[in-house]
Amino acid sequence: MKRGEKNKVYKLNKVLYSLKQASKAYYTCIDSYFLENGFHKCPYEHILYIKTTSSGDIIIICLYMDDLFFTSNNL
Repeated sequence: MKRGEKNKVYKLNKVLYSLKQASKAYYTCIDSYFLENGFHKCPYEHILYIKTTSSGDIIIICLYMDDLFFTSNNL
């Protein structure tokens, strides 16, 4: 998220849930977002994304179906 844009929302141009390729499109979009923002995929479990900051903070995100689960060592 960029500075000054925290109150913005995304507008969907197309409904994804009824399409056959919806899950692949959703996964591809989420995957590219996390990789572009410094997360790394766990080599053993491809639904886990991990980001470590220079200050030692760790963020772990689990992508399950259409849900995201977040955890961190600095909440």
